[in-house]
Amino acid sequence: MKELTVPDTTPLLPIVDPFEQQDSEGPDSTKVYPFYRNLAEGKLTMQRCKSCGRIFYPPQAMCKHCNSTDYEWVEVPKRGKIHAFSALLIGFPMVIEEFAPFVIAVARFGDYPENGVQIVGAMFDVDYSELSIGDEVEWEILKIKGPGEKVRYWYHFRKV
Repeated sequence: MKELTVPDTTPLLPIVDPFEQQDSEGPDSTKVYPFYRNLAEGKLTMQRCKSCGRIFYPPQAMCKHCNSTDYEWVEVPKRGKIHAFSALLIGFPMVIEEFAPFVIAVARFGDYPENGVQIVGAMFDVDYSELSIGDEVEWEILKIKGPGEKVRYWYHFRKV
């Protein structure tokens, strides 16, 4: 599992820091808590609406297609294909500058759009010139430590 450390001197605004949403209780907990819990357990999940059957991302309290609040969490297939990508060469956040430059990719997983999902993710260990549309990628969990004792999880892509 790739790890990233946020220095203690880096203040993160609540709007960009999902740490409090990773708790199942408390004033900042949300209905997307299972998304973060699943990441911590090594699973990348999305929501499937039980009313219309569509998969939606990012995680939210209701289906963006039919407004139903009846959904289930389903695991994203491990492998997908790059649909678009770009290199981030400058202007990266200081907490990930040790990985720069890196690639930001849009990848499709599953039978998109009918029964799959298209998501954006970083690719840290690949050169932009080595990528092509249609290349296979796998998602992996990214462990983010800090500031302080906080630990949160996200995902990134790796070329297969």
